[in-house]
Amino acid sequence: MRKASKLLSPIDLITVAFCLWILVYMLIGMALGRTENASGHLPNYLSILTGVFILAWWDRSLDPVKNAGLKRILSFIRGLYPVLLFGYFFTSSYSVNRVLFGDWIDPFFYGIDHRIFGYYPSLVWAQVYNHPWTSELFHGAYFAYYPMILGLPLYFWFKKPQAFKELIFALTFSFYMFYFLFSLLPVVGGRFFPEAMAQTKVYWAGPFTHIMALIYNKTTHLGGGFPSSHVGITIVLTISALRHLRPVGYLFAVISVFLSLGIVYCQYHWFVDMLGGIIFGIIGFYLSLYVHKIILKENT
Repeated sequence: MRKASKLLSPIDLITVAFCLWILVYMLIGMALGRTENASGHLPNYLSILTGVFILAWWDRSLDPVKNAGLKRILSFIRGLYPVLLFGYFFTSSYSVNRVLFGDWIDPFFYGIDHRIFGYYPSLVWAQVYNHPWTSELFHGAYFAYYPMILGLPLYFWFKKPQAFKELIFALTFSFYMFYFLFSLLPVVGGRFFPEAMAQTKVYWAGPFTHIMALIYNKTTHLGGGFPSSHVGITIVLTISALRHLRPVGYLFAVISVFLSLGIVYCQYHWFVDMLGGIIFGIIGFYLSLYVHKIILKENT
């Protein structure tokens, strides 16, 4: 383990740990008859594991003077490759998220919403505030997540290398934490209700509402409802920006407010999913700092 920790970077280590968890959990699900498309996902996860070790070995084998340019490219790839995998890890979580529970457990979560409000916000808010500009505001805030998650790491890579290392590890750690929870808790979110599912696929209002409708018309993925990773990762990005790029952090904080409300308004999540996203986003960021220090200490 000591040799592996010296070969692998902190991001490599948590990626390997996550992939191993999914592989073991997938095999358990197969034994129980509760894993979907295992034949498609098992080779993918094994390939990712292999790729992590190949990149690490290749990077370590290069002479830092003779191959300075190539090592910089490899360093860039090894720093950012998890970002390229987040989407796949999210969609593939559908294959294992009903291993522990045989069916969706949404009634428990929307029951909490009803006890708080006396109604279901993920159904009512969009009906009460049914205006094109309102729809654009919340769908636009939801869509802003995508340029945020690409833009801030890239800026830090070129301008603030230490902030980049902190952020990319925090993002990777937090995503894996959310995906781990998704594998245990089969929650659809607001789209569990057929009328909400249908509404998320309607092309109306402006461009942001159309873009999100297009996404939900093209994907068949379900699950990943609690806690909201959309909210949680936005919180991680906001904390990082406030620490290292304060004006952008203030902008992200404003977006976070509308995005958090938007996941309910847009009928993607239960209100309690949003609360969970905020809590686990904060936990994920600060826990990642602690874990990163522990790994670095072990590697020295």
